[in-house]
Amino acid sequence: MKKIGAFFITLLITAGIANAQDGWVTHIADNRVSVKFPSEPKELTPGSFITSDNAGVAYVFTMVDFVKVAGIDSVALAPVKTTPEFAAQMKTSMLESLPGVDMADFTIGTWKGFTSYTSTGTDAAKKKYDMFMVIIGNKLYSVSTIATDGASTTGRDAFFGSLTVKN
Repeated sequence: MKKIGAFFITLLITAGIANAQDGWVTHIADNRVSVKFPSEPKELTPGSFITSDNAGVAYVFTMVDFVKVAGIDSVALAPVKTTPEFAAQMKTSMLESLPGVDMADFTIGTWKGFTSYTSTGTDAAKKKYDMFMVIIGNKLYSVSTIATDGASTTGRDAFFGSLTVKN
């Protein structure tokens, strides 16, 4: 009986997640990574895409090629990408482009076997910044949301959960 109950709970959760992504648009970043946006994103700068929803949430996807921006390939990244010093350097660089945002230190983890980073932050307008980044090869892929105070996290969870990597 417990197994049947667990099955129905899983089915309901799966249906909820599927419905949350109805109408979402798949954005293919490159030959390895894709992500779903709630509507067609616009390219802000090369490699950085954004859209928003009616709930007061902006969705941002960014792809950074370390070879192009810093001359660092995957071999050079391998020994440093899991260090707190590297994460702190990334945070410092990121905050230069986000004046007035107070971000927590990056938490280093693993996602699908790749080094990942998470962080949250706020600004003076009480907007909440949630960030998930992953390094695959020599590229950093980042999904972020910027939400008004009190906005639902449903879209954020669907956006972060839609990040897909091909083998």
